[in-house]
Amino acid sequence: MSIWWYFATIACSVGVMIESLCCINLLRGILRHKEAAIVINLPTLLIYFIAIIVEIILAIFNKDFSVPWILMTVIMLLSVLCLCVPLTPEGIVSAGPLKSKLIPREEYSYEFSKDKMGDCVKIYRNGASRPAVFHLGIKNMKTVKMLADWYSKHDYENPLTK
Repeated sequence: MSIWWYFATIACSVGVMIESLCCINLLRGILRHKEAAIVINLPTLLIYFIAIIVEIILAIFNKDFSVPWILMTVIMLLSVLCLCVPLTPEGIVSAGPLKSKLIPREEYSYEFSKDKMGDCVKIYRNGASRPAVFHLGIKNMKTVKMLADWYSKHDYENPLTK
């Protein structure tokens, strides 16, 4: 075994630890807010699933370097959970390796639209030029009601409540 194998194993182990802490804090943030609705970006989810499949194939067929590949696969599997963005009546839960925090809804504006993947909700953070776009979970009744409550602040009419 080469020295690179040890470096890769240590780096991937640290990555698994950090990603595990992020997942735990995200779950704690979701459980703290009982009325959380989850939205997900569909293209990113598809890219993650393709990467996970490729990593599983590499872990199976790469016998000399399999431990780092297995650890990277675990990181990718844990990061799929971190793709979930919980919306709450108070704002959006953001999780990091040290803690989860609630970013208040006053810092966001919203817009429903269509793109190549279908219906989507675009979430603009104050000061950001590009929105975060979400496709999955936006038609859930809990999400629709929550965003309808948020829309009154911005003088918009939520098209999903018509």
